[in-house]
Amino acid sequence: MSWKNHQIMTKANPNQKAQIDDMTWPQVRDAAQQGRIIMIPMAAIEQHGYHLPVDMDNRACFHMCAQAARRRPDLLLNTPLLPYGFNEHNMEFPGTVSIRMQVFIDYLFDVAHSYTRMGFRRIMLVNGHGSNQMLANLVARRVVNETPALAMAIPYWTLSSKPFNESLRESVSPGGTAHACEYETSIYLALDPEAVDMSKAVKELAPRWSKWAWTDLTAGSSDVHFVDNYSRYNESGVEGDPTAASAEKGRKILAWSIENLIDLAKDFSEVEMRPRRSQQYDPEANQ
Repeated sequence: MSWKNHQIMTKANPNQKAQIDDMTWPQVRDAAQQGRIIMIPMAAIEQHGYHLPVDMDNRACFHMCAQAARRRPDLLLNTPLLPYGFNEHNMEFPGTVSIRMQVFIDYLFDVAHSYTRMGFRRIMLVNGHGSNQMLANLVARRVVNETPALAMAIPYWTLSSKPFNESLRESVSPGGTAHACEYETSIYLALDPEAVDMSKAVKELAPRWSKWAWTDLTAGSSDVHFVDNYSRYNESGVEGDPTAASAEKGRKILAWSIENLIDLAKDFSEVEMRPRRSQQYDPEANQ
């Protein structure tokens, strides 16, 4: 599908374009001069159980970024989705595509670096796939270290996890929301209910490996990071309880996520960018 033409729930500002790929190059230059924040959505093509299409992560991530930019085109500029991510742990399931870690890091950095060369000075790397996050964090650090810009990396589910857990969650915690679960299935039901086959949704909770190690998307995983290959312990591809999902939950999740993504961008726009100051001894200065 064309991510540019994805389902839209709000009207765009006719005076400012929200997608960089809809612009001419002079319009891109103007957007950089205006100080708009670049959003780079990234996710994955990956199995999501018997009931969800493999584009779940891509669809959710791009939708949230596109909506945020359409609501605040004075602040945000969305870019084309990067649709493939690091996914080696799921490669025994058909429909999954994996990019090598270093290739992903280099590619994402090159994309972000290109925007800094256009004059953009604030970059938000918005992630829709769990295993991308550590790599996106490194890219954000690299952008700050190697370019004149500031960059941050954010997994979209953290934008709505607190209100979801407090007011909507019905699945057990931890383990009830990890992958193709109550949370993700609700989002897809809100975006495209006809694409979801709830008759095939099965409950298969994410394992609690030990008292030190567990995984949960919205309640938070353990401080000990451990990810095993899914095929060693999982049958359906689900980690969680999608049977607790609903379109109404999904609409609330999307609303919270978009609102908080905009709020995060507003905060980011106010972060002071100070000049670097070297405290290193310069022997040539004393010659």
